[in-house]
Amino acid sequence: MTKCMTQLTAGSARYFLALFVAVAFLFSLPAGLIAQETEEEKEEDPWADVDFPYEDEVLLAFFDTNQEVSALQRSTNERIEETLAGFGLTRQRFDQIGRAAQMGALQDGAFSNEEIEAFNQVAPQVTEIQREMQGMVQVIVQDNDMSMQEYREILNSFRGDQELQQYVSHLARERARQKILEERRREAERKMEEERRQQEEEEG
Repeated sequence: MTKCMTQLTAGSARYFLALFVAVAFLFSLPAGLIAQETEEEKEEDPWADVDFPYEDEVLLAFFDTNQEVSALQRSTNERIEETLAGFGLTRQRFDQIGRAAQMGALQDGAFSNEEIEAFNQVAPQVTEIQREMQGMVQVIVQDNDMSMQEYREILNSFRGDQELQQYVSHLARERARQKILEERRREAERKMEEERRQQEEEEG
């Protein structure tokens, strides 16, 4: 038991603390980033007099980035839970052991030798999964023409600013609406062109 505790507190606990610090900033957005419309939008722009320190294009890039990062986080959590299950641990129990190790509270007998040994064995695998995720997050951010610093800065602002959250939702809805209108316009032009060609063939 003593040897197992020493291994955990010296190695796995440091891993666990670093892991929390590395990814905590990424996944704390409020649920439901795009709010559902409950009434028709007014013709007058309600955001005309609101000024945010970010360009609309940057906020939309942030929105797209977060959508991809959130999907990645969900798949990563599934991988971690499957990996933990293979060692007889749940995510909740794994987190509890990690926190106890950080606080030096393993000696209270809350965890069995088997659980601590399982934690020590599975922690490196969880670390590798998290590292892969972090690398993929950086790729996602770069692909959306953002830097990690910029993404973190906007995320920190977004967390505590409900008005900014609503504005980003508004931008995303408006972009989607404009895309639909553009697709309809192109379809109408395509049909008109087909009718014109058909008429020319008939006249010819």
